Amino acid sequence: MGASSVRPAEAPTQSGWERRQERTRAEVLAAAGEIIAAEGLEGLTMRKLAARAGVAVATLYNQFGDRDGVLVAFVSNGLDQLEVGFGDQPARGPIETTRALFQALDDTVGTAIDVWRPIFASLRLGPGAHGMGSVGDRVVQIIEHDLAQAATEAMLIGECDVARLARHIFTARMNRLEKWATGVIEWEWYRESSDLGLELTLAAVIASPVERIAALRSSGIVF
Repeated sequence: MGASSVRPAEAPTQSGWERRQERTRAEVLAAAGEIIAAEGLEGLTMRKLAARAGVAVATLYNQFGDRDGVLVAFVSNGLDQLEVGFGDQPARGPIETTRALFQALDDTVGTAIDVWRPIFASLRLGPGAHGMGSVGDRVVQIIEHDLAQAATEAMLIGECDVARLARHIFTARMNRLEKWATGVIEWEWYRESSDLGLELTLAAVIASPVERIAALRSSGIVF
């Protein structure tokens, strides 16, 4: 998800034109990350982005609609790469996947703060799940799928509404991320409070007393 790590999606059945489109898209998103890192979000204009990526301004509008579309695509591409990275790692059990998802997200943002801070500060003003639209919905779906698997394996208390729980977990995390992005809290406090909130939420629905205590200990509430 870093500014220079944008990769085109690989699809063997794509035509030559489609592959060129993917390459152009990847180059544009990489250029967007470079501009934001160097000049902040204010420096990202469609004309400047077109010049840096070596494409026509009209191409940008055709592919992304406007600058906000570029930002959403940048975040969506980052999520694509995060999911690919997950697929390359050993399989995790239910609940651990949700924990690992947020750990990977924080690790990625933490290595490119100059890029991600202004992006998240601007996305909070947009439509959809915390301004992230379909991207936010995708994150919620990953969490919901993981929690549904946990419920199937009787790891959660009975009659747990995993869809509502997943949305709450995502919203709580994004609330804290927004506060960090807008300078209300520091990065260390964001990480600490986010981990606390996640583990307390999980402890409220985990069925196993042993695992519940483990979650509380991870939160720092119980020693």
